[in-house]
Amino acid sequence: MIETIMVPVNKKMKRVPVLTKMHLRVFRMLDNGAEIVAIVADRQMRRAVNDLCRLGWVNSRGSRH
Repeated sequence: MIETIMVPVNKKMKRVPVLTKMHLRVFRMLDNGAEIVAIVADRQMRRAVNDLCRLGWVNSRGSRH
């Protein structure tokens, strides 16, 4: 499960995800055209991909097939 923190947004507190170095690395790799199949071979990267999918930043449908 991805860790979240509370931050003030427009004078209200909002829960936002905390992205780790691994999340950002995986997102950059995907943005540069890497295949998800190659990335999810590593367990830590698979967890980061799953977290990004839950957040809606990465489309898991069709990309893994």
